[in-house]
Amino acid sequence: MPKIAVGVLVVVLVSVSLFAQNNRSAVSLTGNDAATCTVPDPCRTFDVAISKTNAGGEVIVLSSAGYGPFTVNKSVSIISPPAYHAALAPASGDAITVNVDNAVVVLRGLTLNGSFGGVNGITFTGGATASNTRVYVENCVINGFSNNGVNFARNGMLFISELVARENSNAVFVDGSAGLPSNASIDHALMEGNVNNGLLIDNATVTIRDSVAEALDATNGSVGFYARAISSGMTADLSADNCQAAHNSYGFLSGGSNGAARLMLSNSAASANLASGIAVFSNGTVRASNNTVTRNQYGLYQSGGLFESRGNNTVRGNTVETSGTITTFGPL
Repeated sequence: MPKIAVGVLVVVLVSVSLFAQNNRSAVSLTGNDAATCTVPDPCRTFDVAISKTNAGGEVIVLSSAGYGPFTVNKSVSIISPPAYHAALAPASGDAITVNVDNAVVVLRGLTLNGSFGGVNGITFTGGATASNTRVYVENCVINGFSNNGVNFARNGMLFISELVARENSNAVFVDGSAGLPSNASIDHALMEGNVNNGLLIDNATVTIRDSVAEALDATNGSVGFYARAISSGMTADLSADNCQAAHNSYGFLSGGSNGAARLMLSNSAASANLASGIAVFSNGTVRASNNTVTRNQYGLYQSGGLFESRGNNTVRGNTVETSGTITTFGPL
């Protein structure tokens, strides 16, 4: 083979190796961001590992460490196995920013600490349209952020399972874009000691099950599960099943803002909330079935909006059992 051809071949091979991407990348306490980010040669931070990973690939954690805030700009899975403590503790801003359209993002086994100045734990901002991005948050702990633990701020699809969100301003916030509501499914979320709200919804359809919301301070208007719809044209649609709201100002609340809010509540408990166990205000609807409501100031509370009770709720031991108009309905 001519020497020129050999030289060209070598240059091509070197170029390919330099720009090769991984299907599986890795980070480690002893990693180096100048490395290839492969499992035998891990990087130190998630940001660099993501940059060296193919869309649809994964970044795995190989040891316990703090890995720094990062931004997701492609389909990727960030996975910390149960044996390791993968922590992010931003001094300002957000721990994780998801800024991508039409992608699948998985965040699993991460611990986010906002106590040193972090604003949001996980923020989904989308890109141009955020038309079909799915974000999966699995087995994560989010603590101490001044705004939201999960800040789902653009239209897309959010799936949460086995979440601990404690001592944030709001544990989970779900919103959409103008004319484009989001969808969310939440399973087994422990939202404890948050300052304002456990679950807060504006322009979205959300289902939540097997979850708990208990505020840090019941005197500041905190809500455990809140279908709000803050602006006209928004619809907050919340279905909650087998959930517990305790020691909030309001346990479960629908309405009180400019958009349309709907709450379907079943098989749940509202206890020891300072104001109301289950409440509806203007522009809100509540349909409640087979719930236990006890030791609240008001059990069932209606002030504007529509409150429908199937008639099989247990409402006992509240200072005032019901207030306002509670419309009963039976099985069809």
